[in-house]
Amino acid sequence: MEKLSNRTFLIDVHAMPVHKELVAYLVIERLNKEMSLLPVSPVEDGKRTIRTILVIDEAHNYLSQKNMFLQRIIREGRSKGIVVFFASQSPNDYQQNFFNFQELLEFAYIFQCDGVSANSVQDTLGCSSKTAKDLQTEIARQEPWQVISRSQIKTEEFVKFEAEAFYKNY
Repeated sequence: MEKLSNRTFLIDVHAMPVHKELVAYLVIERLNKEMSLLPVSPVEDGKRTIRTILVIDEAHNYLSQKNMFLQRIIREGRSKGIVVFFASQSPNDYQQNFFNFQELLEFAYIFQCDGVSANSVQDTLGCSSKTAKDLQTEIARQEPWQVISRSQIKTEEFVKFEAEAFYKNY
């Protein structure tokens, strides 16, 4: 395979008996190398062209690995048209001692989860500590597909909405 960044593929590591993290690490390292050779992604009508989307499900398995290549893609990828999507069980997973993934999240969506810390809610949504504490219980009690996210309106600390399942549209 000549390039990863211009292909669509799924790497399912859940059935691998060993070295799952190594496979992910090598793919991310290769994508980082390709990213460094790319020119800045063109902007048309105020929107940057997306070249590649890296999706990491069960991200809590990888966020603690201190992967400098993943960190570099997160920091520098947007200008090159590389987008990173994380899916994890809790906003707590994004707070690592060596690197704060939360501060670099452009969009964050909180579905129902138990045991989320007020600090994680505050960091994820950019809301006040009082609002974050108030939302902790609400997040644990959300119904399926209910979402809390940052508001695009500066005077509102968060927004609630109901997501629609992908499979219902396609």
